[in-house]
Amino acid sequence: MRVPKRPLLLLLAVFFAYLLLTAPAYAVEKKVMGDVLVEEGEIAEEASTVWGDVTVKGSVKEDVETGVGNIRIEGPVGGDVDAGTGEVRINAPVGGDVDVGHGDVYLESGANLEGDVSVGSGKVFRDREARVPITQTAGMASAFDDDSLLEAFSDALGWAVMTLGLMAAAVLLAVAAPGPLRASARSLETVPGMSFVLGLGSVLVVFIFSVLLTITVVGILLLFLLWPAYLALIIFGALVTAYFLGRRVLLVTGRYRAGDALAAAIGAFLVSAVCLIPFVGGLVFVALALFGAGGAVSALLARRPLGGAPRATYASYEDYLRDRR
Repeated sequence: MRVPKRPLLLLLAVFFAYLLLTAPAYAVEKKVMGDVLVEEGEIAEEASTVWGDVTVKGSVKEDVETGVGNIRIEGPVGGDVDAGTGEVRINAPVGGDVDVGHGDVYLESGANLEGDVSVGSGKVFRDREARVPITQTAGMASAFDDDSLLEAFSDALGWAVMTLGLMAAAVLLAVAAPGPLRASARSLETVPGMSFVLGLGSVLVVFIFSVLLTITVVGILLLFLLWPAYLALIIFGALVTAYFLGRRVLLVTGRYRAGDALAAAIGAFLVSAVCLIPFVGGLVFVALALFGAGGAVSALLARRPLGGAPRATYASYEDYLRDRR
């Protein structure tokens, strides 16, 4: 299974692309969202979309790409065929490489490949009449086995490094700054819906501010402060959710006296493990990070209410839970 090495940044990029849904397309053959169709007899420079299917019945001079979606090639393609997640069917000449992250590749009778085929998670099926520059049998190509094993090992190693880093950061935060961590976790406990809405809303707010700041030269300089600060908030949100989940695990098992550090470590492992979920793992990771970020914002607002006295504070997360009972 192929594990994204940078799921947070990757899924944030996809999410921002979704916000641009109403933006005008560069051309019929190039979109941010939606299916792309190159009609029979039509010649396109390239055919690409971030989220949607691509069907080529005419011809494409350069590359055919989709981030999430299926690709169907019925006409000649001069460049590469690239799909992040989706099924690829080729029944025409392709001048470049075929690269698929998650999904199967079907090389039909009309396929004529000049480049290599690379599949991260999936199988390659080849019709006997298909012409490819490698020796291959029907079904999963044995020529890809070594590369697949090497890539799988690399992905597993990358996930392990990411998990250890996340666990170390969570433990360090639990020891060095337990107050903000506990306060944010309490927000996830008391107002989970509001926390998630605030987390999602932060993406829209930052996006709008980014657009406004790019209008002026001075504002562009401020972006170098805004984006690192927001990325730090997202990372802190992932650690908050990790602590929240880890603490719940300890409470269920009756070991809540084990301490914040152990809870943070367990939760960080659980949050990192969601990246192993096929197809949607990165999206779930981002959702959990935004959930925690919203909890942090909610906790900050609770400490400075618009009116009235501040909410009660507790010495520990366990004291807070016992008080709620």
